Amino acid sequence: MARNKFPEITRKRIMESAVRLFTLKGWNNVTIQDIVDDVGDITRGAFYHHFKSISDIIQSVTKEMMIQQDVFNNIDDLENLNALDRLRQGIKYSILQSIKNGDQSTISREMISAEFVFSRITEGMRVVAPGIHKVIEEGNKDGSIQVAYPKQTAEIFTMLFDIWMNPGIFHVSREEFVQKIEHIALMFERIGMPIVNEELKNVFLELFDNVQEQ
Repeated sequence: MARNKFPEITRKRIMESAVRLFTLKGWNNVTIQDIVDDVGDITRGAFYHHFKSISDIIQSVTKEMMIQQDVFNNIDDLENLNALDRLRQGIKYSILQSIKNGDQSTISREMISAEFVFSRITEGMRVVAPGIHKVIEEGNKDGSIQVAYPKQTAEIFTMLFDIWMNPGIFHVSREEFVQKIEHIALMFERIGMPIVNEELKNVFLELFDNVQEQ
Protein backbone atom coordinates (compact mmCIF):
# COMPACT_ATOMS: atom_id res chain seq x y z
CA MET A 1 0.00 0.00 0.00
CA ALA A 2 1.33 3.44 -0.91
CA ARG A 3 2.33 5.64 1.96
CA ASN A 4 -0.32 8.15 2.96
CA LYS A 5 0.81 11.60 1.86
CA PHE A 6 -1.78 13.33 4.03
CA PRO A 7 -1.67 11.73 7.50
CA GLU A 8 -3.42 14.70 9.11
CA ILE A 9 -6.44 14.09 6.87
CA THR A 10 -6.55 10.42 7.85
CA ARG A 11 -6.31 11.35 11.52
CA LYS A 12 -9.17 13.82 11.14
CA ARG A 13 -11.33 11.22 9.36
CA ILE A 14 -10.67 8.68 12.12
CA MET A 15 -11.68 11.20 14.78
CA GLU A 16 -14.83 12.20 12.87
CA SER A 17 -15.78 8.54 12.54
CA ALA A 18 -15.11 7.94 16.23
CA VAL A 19 -17.32 10.87 17.27
CA ARG A 20 -20.11 9.61 15.00
CA LEU A 21 -19.91 6.09 16.46
CA PHE A 22 -19.54 7.30 20.04
CA THR A 23 -22.68 9.39 19.55
CA LEU A 24 -24.65 6.44 18.17
CA LYS A 25 -23.36 3.62 20.36
CA GLY A 26 -21.67 5.18 23.39
CA TRP A 27 -18.00 5.32 24.37
CA ASN A 28 -17.99 1.84 25.87
CA ASN A 29 -19.57 0.10 22.88
CA VAL A 30 -17.21 1.13 20.09
CA THR A 31 -14.23 -0.98 19.06
CA ILE A 32 -11.20 -0.14 16.96
CA GLN A 33 -12.55 -2.41 14.24
CA ASP A 34 -15.85 -0.48 14.28
CA ILE A 35 -13.94 2.73 13.56
CA VAL A 36 -11.77 1.10 10.88
CA ASP A 37 -14.88 -0.28 9.16
CA ASP A 38 -16.69 3.05 9.40
CA VAL A 39 -13.81 4.99 7.84
CA GLY A 40 -13.82 2.38 5.11
CA ASP A 41 -10.43 2.64 3.44
CA ILE A 42 -7.93 2.27 6.28
CA THR A 43 -6.40 -0.71 8.06
CA ARG A 44 -6.01 -1.38 11.77
CA GLY A 45 -2.35 -0.56 11.24
CA ALA A 46 -3.31 2.89 9.96
CA PHE A 47 -5.46 3.41 13.05
CA TYR A 48 -2.58 2.44 15.35
CA HIS A 49 -0.29 4.81 13.47
CA HIS A 50 -2.40 7.68 14.81
CA PHE A 51 -3.89 6.32 18.05
CA LYS A 52 -2.68 3.77 20.58
CA SER A 53 -6.11 2.65 21.77
CA ILE A 54 -9.77 3.58 22.18
CA SER A 55 -8.81 5.47 25.34
CA ASP A 56 -6.27 7.46 23.32
CA ILE A 57 -8.84 8.50 20.75
CA ILE A 58 -11.35 9.42 23.49
CA GLN A 59 -8.71 11.71 24.99
CA SER A 60 -7.93 13.20 21.57
CA VAL A 61 -11.60 13.81 20.78
CA THR A 62 -12.13 15.46 24.16
CA LYS A 63 -9.02 17.59 23.76
CA GLU A 64 -10.25 18.80 20.37
CA MET A 65 -13.63 19.69 21.90
CA MET A 66 -11.94 21.73 24.63
CA ILE A 67 -9.64 23.55 22.20
CA GLN A 68 -12.58 24.48 19.99
CA GLN A 69 -14.57 25.76 22.96
CA ASP A 70 -11.70 27.58 24.68
CA VAL A 71 -12.04 31.33 24.34
CA PHE A 72 -10.40 32.30 27.61
CA ASN A 73 -6.91 32.35 26.15
CA ASN A 74 -8.13 34.72 23.44
CA ILE A 75 -10.10 37.38 25.30
CA ASP A 76 -7.24 39.81 25.85
CA ASP A 77 -8.59 41.82 22.91
CA LEU A 78 -11.35 43.24 25.14
CA GLU A 79 -8.98 45.94 26.34
CA ASN A 80 -11.66 48.33 27.55
CA LEU A 81 -13.16 45.83 30.00
CA ASN A 82 -11.93 44.83 33.42
CA ALA A 83 -10.98 41.22 34.07
CA LEU A 84 -14.34 40.21 35.53
CA ASP A 85 -16.23 41.53 32.52
CA ARG A 86 -13.77 39.81 30.17
CA LEU A 87 -14.55 36.51 31.87
CA ARG A 88 -18.26 37.20 31.53
CA GLN A 89 -17.85 37.93 27.85
CA GLY A 90 -15.77 34.78 27.44
CA ILE A 91 -18.50 32.61 28.95
CA LYS A 92 -21.18 34.35 26.91
CA TYR A 93 -19.25 33.97 23.67
CA SER A 94 -18.46 30.30 24.37
CA ILE A 95 -22.10 29.44 25.09
CA LEU A 96 -23.49 31.36 22.12
CA GLN A 97 -20.94 29.75 19.80
CA SER A 98 -21.92 26.32 21.12
CA ILE A 99 -25.55 27.09 20.36
CA LYS A 100 -24.73 28.47 16.92
CA ASN A 101 -22.48 25.56 15.94
CA GLY A 102 -24.62 22.88 17.55
CA ASP A 103 -21.68 21.73 19.70
CA GLN A 104 -23.88 20.66 22.60
CA SER A 105 -25.85 18.29 20.39
CA THR A 106 -22.66 16.26 19.85
CA ILE A 107 -22.73 15.31 23.56
CA SER A 108 -25.45 12.71 23.40
CA ARG A 109 -26.60 10.69 26.39
CA GLU A 110 -24.84 7.67 24.84
CA MET A 111 -21.50 9.49 24.91
CA ILE A 112 -21.60 10.18 28.64
CA SER A 113 -19.34 7.84 30.57
CA ALA A 114 -16.89 8.04 33.45
CA GLU A 115 -14.01 8.00 30.96
CA PHE A 116 -15.52 10.85 28.95
CA VAL A 117 -16.11 13.01 32.03
CA PHE A 118 -12.62 12.29 33.40
CA SER A 119 -11.03 13.13 30.06
CA ARG A 120 -13.04 16.33 29.76
CA ILE A 121 -12.04 17.42 33.27
CA THR A 122 -8.33 16.72 32.75
CA GLU A 123 -8.25 18.43 29.36
CA GLY A 124 -10.16 21.38 30.82
CA MET A 125 -7.51 21.70 33.52
CA ARG A 126 -4.77 21.62 30.90
CA VAL A 127 -6.31 23.68 28.09
CA VAL A 128 -8.83 26.10 29.61
CA ALA A 129 -7.92 26.68 33.27
CA PRO A 130 -4.55 28.42 32.61
CA GLY A 131 -6.25 31.16 30.60
CA ILE A 132 -8.86 31.68 33.30
CA HIS A 133 -6.14 31.73 35.96
CA LYS A 134 -4.37 34.52 34.07
CA VAL A 135 -7.51 36.66 33.89
CA ILE A 136 -8.33 36.09 37.57
CA GLU A 137 -4.83 37.26 38.50
CA GLU A 138 -5.43 40.39 36.44
CA GLY A 139 -8.78 40.85 38.19
CA ASN A 140 -7.09 40.75 41.57
CA LYS A 141 -4.85 43.56 40.33
CA ASP A 142 -7.55 45.76 38.77
CA GLY A 143 -9.93 45.24 41.70
CA SER A 144 -12.79 43.62 39.79
CA ILE A 145 -12.03 40.23 41.38
CA GLN A 146 -10.84 39.49 44.90
CA VAL A 147 -10.08 35.81 45.36
CA ALA A 148 -7.52 34.30 47.71
CA TYR A 149 -6.54 31.34 45.51
CA PRO A 150 -6.62 32.25 41.80
CA LYS A 151 -5.29 28.94 40.44
CA GLN A 152 -7.71 26.82 42.44
CA THR A 153 -10.58 29.16 41.60
CA ALA A 154 -9.76 28.80 37.90
CA GLU A 155 -9.82 25.01 38.17
CA ILE A 156 -13.14 24.94 40.03
CA PHE A 157 -14.53 27.46 37.54
CA THR A 158 -13.55 25.18 34.64
CA MET A 159 -15.07 22.04 36.13
CA LEU A 160 -18.31 23.64 37.24
CA PHE A 161 -19.04 25.62 34.09
CA ASP A 162 -17.95 22.92 31.65
CA ILE A 163 -19.30 19.84 33.44
CA TRP A 164 -21.79 20.64 36.20
CA MET A 165 -23.52 23.46 34.32
CA ASN A 166 -23.58 21.55 31.04
CA PRO A 167 -27.19 20.48 30.28
CA GLY A 168 -25.84 18.12 27.64
CA ILE A 169 -24.15 16.12 30.41
CA PHE A 170 -26.51 16.54 33.37
CA HIS A 171 -30.15 16.25 32.35
CA VAL A 172 -32.32 18.16 34.82
CA SER A 173 -35.60 20.06 34.74
CA ARG A 174 -35.62 23.74 33.82
CA GLU A 175 -36.56 24.61 37.40
CA GLU A 176 -33.57 22.72 38.76
CA PHE A 177 -31.29 24.28 36.16
CA VAL A 178 -32.41 27.74 37.32
CA GLN A 179 -31.51 26.70 40.87
CA LYS A 180 -28.08 25.59 39.68
CA ILE A 181 -27.54 29.00 38.06
CA GLU A 182 -28.52 30.79 41.28
CA HIS A 183 -26.31 28.51 43.36
CA ILE A 184 -23.20 28.97 41.22
CA ALA A 185 -23.82 32.73 41.14
CA LEU A 186 -23.97 32.86 44.95
CA MET A 187 -20.95 30.60 45.38
CA PHE A 188 -18.65 32.67 43.17
CA GLU A 189 -19.91 35.89 44.69
CA ARG A 190 -19.00 34.59 48.15
CA ILE A 191 -15.41 33.81 47.12
CA GLY A 192 -14.90 37.24 45.57
CA MET A 193 -15.75 36.70 41.90
CA PRO A 194 -19.38 37.78 41.24
CA ILE A 195 -19.31 36.57 37.66
CA VAL A 196 -22.90 35.46 37.03
CA ASN A 197 -25.01 38.54 36.30
CA GLU A 198 -28.53 38.69 34.85
CA GLU A 199 -27.23 38.64 31.28
CA LEU A 200 -25.31 35.42 31.88
CA LYS A 201 -28.28 33.84 33.64
CA ASN A 202 -30.33 34.43 30.50
CA VAL A 203 -27.56 33.04 28.28
CA PHE A 204 -27.42 29.86 30.37
CA LEU A 205 -31.18 29.47 30.05
CA GLU A 206 -30.88 29.93 26.30
CA LEU A 207 -28.34 27.10 26.28
CA PHE A 208 -30.64 24.89 28.35
CA ASP A 209 -33.61 25.52 26.06
CA ASN A 210 -31.47 24.85 22.98
CA VAL A 211 -30.30 21.49 24.33
CA GLN A 212 -33.86 20.48 25.18
CA GLU A 213 -34.86 21.08 21.56
CA GLN A 214 -32.20 18.70 20.20
